[in-house]
Amino acid sequence: MNQGDRRDFLNRLIGQGVFTAVVPVPAAKVGVTPLFQGLKPDLQLQFLAIAYAYIHNGAAATDPLQLIDVTNGKVIGNFTNDAGLQPT
Repeated sequence: MNQGDRRDFLNRLIGQGVFTAVVPVPAAKVGVTPLFQGLKPDLQLQFLAIAYAYIHNGAAATDPLQLIDVTNGKVIGNFTNDAGLQPT
């Protein structure tokens, strides 16, 4: 996927209510909904990998992507390509 494809895909996920936003700065964050939390883990990881690649413009990175539960505003996990999803 190129950056435009990633952006379009993430916008579709936002439109479908899976994510609420993907914010690159100052710290990379993605707002996750109950719909996201109800998905199978492998699908969650696929969606997070696309968000992670989008945040880092497809480059290798080690900075985590924070998952924010939109129902309460709390950080519920971190994602990197190397470590995968790490709940907090």
